[in-house]
Amino acid sequence: MADSAFREPRATEIPFAVRPPETVAARLRDRGWWRDRSIVHDLLNAAVDRPDAPAFVAHRAEENRTDTLTYSELARHTERFTQALATLGVRRGDRVAFQLPAWWEAAALTLACAWTGAVAVPLLPTLRSRELERMLQMTGAAVCVVPDTWGGHDYAAALERVAGRLPALRHRVVYGDKIPDGALDFATYFLRTTYRKPLPDIPSGRDLDAVTLVMFTSGTTGERKAVLHTENTLYAGTAAAAGVLERGWDDGEVFCSPHPISGLAGLLYCLWGPILARGTGVCTDSWDPGRQLDVMAASGTTQIFAAPPFAAQLAEAQRKTPRSLPALRFLMCGGGPVLPKLVSDVTAAFAAPVRTCWGMTELGMGIRTREDDPEDWAAHSDGRPLPGLETSLREVPGADGLRRLWVRGPSVCVAVWAPGVDGGAAAPTWDRDDGWMDTGDLVRDDGAGGIRFAGRADRRVGGPYMIPVADVENEILHHPGVAEAVLIGYADEDGQEHACAVLAPADDHAPGLDEIRGFLTERGMTQWYLPERVLEVPELPKNENGKILVDKLRLLLS
Repeated sequence: MADSAFREPRATEIPFAVRPPETVAARLRDRGWWRDRSIVHDLLNAAVDRPDAPAFVAHRAEENRTDTLTYSELARHTERFTQALATLGVRRGDRVAFQLPAWWEAAALTLACAWTGAVAVPLLPTLRSRELERMLQMTGAAVCVVPDTWGGHDYAAALERVAGRLPALRHRVVYGDKIPDGALDFATYFLRTTYRKPLPDIPSGRDLDAVTLVMFTSGTTGERKAVLHTENTLYAGTAAAAGVLERGWDDGEVFCSPHPISGLAGLLYCLWGPILARGTGVCTDSWDPGRQLDVMAASGTTQIFAAPPFAAQLAEAQRKTPRSLPALRFLMCGGGPVLPKLVSDVTAAFAAPVRTCWGMTELGMGIRTREDDPEDWAAHSDGRPLPGLETSLREVPGADGLRRLWVRGPSVCVAVWAPGVDGGAAAPTWDRDDGWMDTGDLVRDDGAGGIRFAGRADRRVGGPYMIPVADVENEILHHPGVAEAVLIGYADEDGQEHACAVLAPADDHAPGLDEIRGFLTERGMTQWYLPERVLEVPELPKNENGKILVDKLRLLLS
């Protein structure tokens, strides 16, 4: 049985049929932020104009193999996978889940869902059977594709265990050599399909305002939420970031990210964005900073997008063994505040300009610094809103200059479903507060029309006044004995919330409480900002996107 503490949603509770009102869609099209053509049209046109240009590069660590697909090959596989979905009876609006690493097959399957008009449900490979069952149940997936085994985990067996409790699941598809009874062979149905169903029309016009993608948020401090996007919300954020709405990227740009393409950051930066720019997306299927740099150098990467924890490890690996990356530009976003020391470290390691940005699963990349900003601006700001996005910085009582960030615009998802919120039903994002969405992020005004991310509101520490968590963490990282630091709150006997510094040591042991407090005092930090406990851990726990799993650390303090 599924966990009884989790009330399984009915399929009708996730509003897959939701669409923005005609007046909203018309206004956004008039302004050029939405359009009437699909990403599949962009792919097929690129396959005609640049058939032999590399479109997608994927490195498989277990096999030490790099696959490179040209635009003609990616288009051909996308068409074949669309045929395979039609053979399995997948129709417009059906949900197709796949739990695949960052392989080219996952990229082609995502595009095939867009061609079919199906809703793609990419799932992180790190999810195990309990969460897999919940997400397949929540989405009512008709098809689920998994590898047989990968990274020491038996995905086919995990899916087989839960399939009997998933009445909507019609097909289990397994990639690999070990196909369980009752499952379909991915190679037969997708890679070597000989079935010939009529290809569906590529969605266009108002069909691009239908839900095409469900992403689950990272779940660092609570239950994962289902975020529903359309092709046009994806286009608006990607095109704005790509400069399509202002000026295009250079021809032949090569984009790379350590973020998985089963998450929105990796999907937009390594697949959607490169297709719009007619460039190349580069992925690795497992994280290793040295390997990532080797793949980047071999592919001639010109842009990398990475959360701060990934960026720090890449900079350290580059310092130890420099790779030739002469045209590299570095963009940091997500996972936590981008600290000035890290900007300096990355700039020094790569001799490359560093830009910062802010984004979230609910809207992709929304705010970023620009090429014409001062060289060191990334150490002070996360940038200004991209075209189309509006921001509202709302006061937080007792927050010492911090503001809560609200957003509105064409890249915001059409709905969010969160268990236990609003009675379990998901409301369209435009139905509330005149379209404004509370991001839950705390920011500061950077003084130049932009913002500086300061942390999540659910990570607030202190009372009645809030401690500027990012500022304290940045100062602690200047201590030579500290490799990683995060400040979290805990309740004491006095009923107030106090600050604990969780430290990962740079050497054998992290500094103790007295040493950290003395160090911060010497650096001029306000006394009531200082931590009152220190907890040492070997390393900070993180999810696939490099975000610190705060809930796991809070359990250590309880």
